[in-house]
Amino acid sequence: MVGPAAQELRTVDQKLAVLNERRSVLLAHLYSVAPNAGPAVWPNAWSMGWPNAGPMGWAPRPPRADGQTDVSRMGVRNALLSLGGVLLGIAAMVFTVISWGSLSLGGRALVLATLTGVALWSVWPLAKRGLTATAETIAVVGLLLIGLECYAAYAGNLFGLHSADPVRYAAIASLGVTLYWAGYATIAPVRLAMPQAILVGQLILPLWAVSADAGTMGMAMTLLTLALADLLIRVLAKSSRTRGTASFTGLPAWVMGGLLGLGMAVTESSVESGVVLAVAAAVAMVWAVFAERRLAVGAGLLLPLGIAAALPMGHRWVAAGIAVAAIAVVGAARVLPVRVRRATEIGGLAALGVAVLGVVIGTTLTLIGPLRQDVWSGAPAVLPADMRFWMLPAAPVVLAIVAVVLALGRRTDAAPVLALAVLTIPGVPYEARPAMLVGLAALLAAWALVDRVVGITAVAVAAWTVAASLAIEQTTLATLSVVTVLAVGFAVAPALRPWAAATATAALGGTAAAYGLAYGLPVQWAAFGVLAAAGIGLAVAAWLRALPVEVVASAVGAVGIGMAVVDPLALSLALSFGGVLAFAVSLRRDRRQATWAGSMLMLAAWWVRLADTHVTSPEAYTLPVSVALLTMGWMRRRQDSGVSSWIAYGPGLASTLLPSLLVSWHEPAGLRALLLGAAALAIALIGAKARLQAPLLLGGAVLVADAARQLAPYVAEASGQLPGWVPIAAAGLALLVIGATYEHRLRDLRRLRHAVERLG
Repeated sequence: MVGPAAQELRTVDQKLAVLNERRSVLLAHLYSVAPNAGPAVWPNAWSMGWPNAGPMGWAPRPPRADGQTDVSRMGVRNALLSLGGVLLGIAAMVFTVISWGSLSLGGRALVLATLTGVALWSVWPLAKRGLTATAETIAVVGLLLIGLECYAAYAGNLFGLHSADPVRYAAIASLGVTLYWAGYATIAPVRLAMPQAILVGQLILPLWAVSADAGTMGMAMTLLTLALADLLIRVLAKSSRTRGTASFTGLPAWVMGGLLGLGMAVTESSVESGVVLAVAAAVAMVWAVFAERRLAVGAGLLLPLGIAAALPMGHRWVAAGIAVAAIAVVGAARVLPVRVRRATEIGGLAALGVAVLGVVIGTTLTLIGPLRQDVWSGAPAVLPADMRFWMLPAAPVVLAIVAVVLALGRRTDAAPVLALAVLTIPGVPYEARPAMLVGLAALLAAWALVDRVVGITAVAVAAWTVAASLAIEQTTLATLSVVTVLAVGFAVAPALRPWAAATATAALGGTAAAYGLAYGLPVQWAAFGVLAAAGIGLAVAAWLRALPVEVVASAVGAVGIGMAVVDPLALSLALSFGGVLAFAVSLRRDRRQATWAGSMLMLAAWWVRLADTHVTSPEAYTLPVSVALLTMGWMRRRQDSGVSSWIAYGPGLASTLLPSLLVSWHEPAGLRALLLGAAALAIALIGAKARLQAPLLLGGAVLVADAARQLAPYVAEASGQLPGWVPIAAAGLALLVIGATYEHRLRDLRRLRHAVERLG
């Protein structure tokens, strides 16, 4: 290319090269002073065709490489400042509560006023220097000091405050602090003061309600009023932080108010509880319209509950009242704005679900009433008095109607509701109920041959059948046997095989336990029949490759181990039996990880035997674990030398060193501490020789901690001469200084980076 344009282009290219060289020098300096930074000089992204490169070849910072720190500089700064502020606050509270009596009234006022004034004033020079995070932390400390001043004024009986109600004084003090801090937020160069004022303001109304003995309804209405006040703040606020804080405080206030209303409705349905729930629904709708539209779900849920609570109906018909009101709410939601219509309908349907849940709970408690007696004690002639509340005479009709409605959409959805309707038919003698349930389960299983979804209901009814038969021994044995045979028979069908086999496994475990107990075996020895059933189930699972059977068999095995808990010898044997089963499962290529379960069960069996023989030394329990883990870690590093020493050796070393260290810290100095120190020293030396991080650091840390245990009594004696708040305050101040210094350094780094960016 020739001509003036070509010459100008060459000149521009030369200037670009000079600027890129200068940029590389500055970047090298920038990352030489920044810890764990990326490479100092990047390639020229423009010349390489980097898709994200900007002018002058400026490209995004490369992604973090493995091994770098996973905590950002801002996170370190915030952690240091937060810890410093918390420690200073604790020191101030300790000083105020414990050391307060050693000062006169004037001295107390002078100390707190001076500290508060310094804290509140210092935010201006800190913010001017760019240390905004430090200024925010100091402001929070100042707010805490103001609260301590209020406490100190009451504790010192300033102006005769002891004559005032303490809760009411706390409410008035909260109001004063809120107003003061809101005013401070308008002039101070801090951004979190206004959200903090909102947080403090949440105390005013609840404290006032407590001081006025408002009662449950009064407190609920107070919380709902507070939720509306927070909504007003959210709507009027201009700052996103303020709006977020208002939502953060307003939504919990609404939730607590609604929960109080629900509690009133559950304990005693009355007009008052209905009013509270209706008001809570209205507040939720207002929030949904102006802020969070998802809260319309709460409005649709609470309004039917409030209507049912307010209506003068007996407990037996509450569920029906909720259902009717829920249907009415779903219909009325059609006239609401589009923004909240769908959420309100969902809430109404949720209320309908609550009604169905009430019917199910009542029916369940009615049907399992005999189980409140001892197992095999005989069927009671009459249900206990406290169960009559749940006798829902309308339940079969309601459930049948629901089943018909569901069947209009999808027939299989009606199966569980229809089964429940059959179970709630009143007047069926207890002795005849298991036979009826077995027949129902068989019919549902046959239906599942056509539609497998119904099989879930069949399994549930079978479980219910077994539970309902436990009152009479002969009924239990017969029912479990019949259910087992039926499940095995239905397992022949390929469509039902996994779930039918799982049901057969569970029923077989129950049958083994029932026959063992019926023939007089102690429960801990009857457990081995259950474990045998679990073994059969695991074998069937391996043959069928059926996960449901494997899960159920594992659960049956866990039940068998649980039955043996009452006797240490039986428990040790049961755990060993379970370990053998787990190792047998691990023979499958796709179940190699079962080795871990088998190892843990064998280890638990060993621990039980040790405990039964009164062995108390923790090393007897932990050394076998450490040896096994260290052996596996050594074998893994032989196969893959890139495995970290923390992964290979860390768990094995920690499993013995840490328990021994904890025990040595809680016992007088003796042989254990000496042996632990020697072992830790040896481990650290081995780690140093092999240049392995985990043994070196773990051994060194345990060695230092063990030595510190010997020094601890003398340090405690020396530190006991100081007031308790002094070391806490010193630590807090040190962290604040470190955090402020860190923030100052980050500010300098940002300035340097901006200077580099301006070169482009």
